[in-house]
Amino acid sequence: MSTHEKKTFLATYDWASRWQDLPWAHDEPTLFLAEVCRRRSPGRVLDIGCGAGTDSVFLAQMGWEVTALDFMPRALEYTRQRAAEQGVVVHAVEADIAEWEPPSRYDLVLDHGLLHNMDPQRHPAYRACLMKALAEDGDFILLHWHPLFPGQGNGRMGPTRRDRETIGDFFAPDLQERYFAREEFEDLPDMVGGGMTQACYWFRRNQAHAKPRELLDQVRTTLRRHAYDHEAMLARTAEAALGPALEPGHLARLLGPGRLGIHHRLPEPAGAAGLLAAWAREAGVDPREAANLLTAFASPALAKVCVAGAPRCDQCNVTYCKRLRYR
Repeated sequence: MSTHEKKTFLATYDWASRWQDLPWAHDEPTLFLAEVCRRRSPGRVLDIGCGAGTDSVFLAQMGWEVTALDFMPRALEYTRQRAAEQGVVVHAVEADIAEWEPPSRYDLVLDHGLLHNMDPQRHPAYRACLMKALAEDGDFILLHWHPLFPGQGNGRMGPTRRDRETIGDFFAPDLQERYFAREEFEDLPDMVGGGMTQACYWFRRNQAHAKPRELLDQVRTTLRRHAYDHEAMLARTAEAALGPALEPGHLARLLGPGRLGIHHRLPEPAGAAGLLAAWAREAGVDPREAANLLTAFASPALAKVCVAGAPRCDQCNVTYCKRLRYR
């Protein structure tokens, strides 16, 4: 950890006479945690930078097996104390996330404000550890400060503000934003930069990036369901592109985060075909085959499944698609 980070946190914990005095103390669990608990059965959770322990204790009460990680001994002391008071068990680990090796994978990983307090030089190590720790079907909840207005600077004590696009770029292509919420605070001390927008993210792994062959298999299954002979089509078009090609705008929407999620931002129409080819090559798939499968899948003149303006989601087997996955 950087000397600056350590000194700042040590001074704050030395100043606080109780956990409620900590600037980052909060009584209510972080946004989205209750909804995660509603949607999935309790499993393993990693609370990165557990602070005063509010989220760790809440999740333990909800039946989760909690690992609370922090590099401040006082933070872990507060967390253990509060867990004992509530009659729950929390496994407290003193470690720096940028140096820690996860012993297992976690169904849920939570960061309530650690990333925005880290030295940017340590961000790659943070990200690498997160990807090792998060289960294949895991959920990642992140709280991070945004600028309250364009160009707003950081206070002398931080935290560092970053906009939504920057956060998305940082975690792409491995993670895809599922839900996003924000709340504005206009009057904060000058030492933390005055006002800010507090943003909360819910991420999941981007299956289009992690499992591209499976995605194309789901497209093939859908084509068979619609009695479209994709094998004959691929044999016929082995040396050529299938026509008529999709309009660039429709192809861009198909590849973007609102549909298949092959890219975490909506591509420019002019670059959509090149983006699809690059994704196919990285996946070890023939770019022409990938383009022809998606053309058949989305063309109003062919299989007519994911047509522009009126996708037939109720007759589609592409579960990696955001439109189908979140219905």
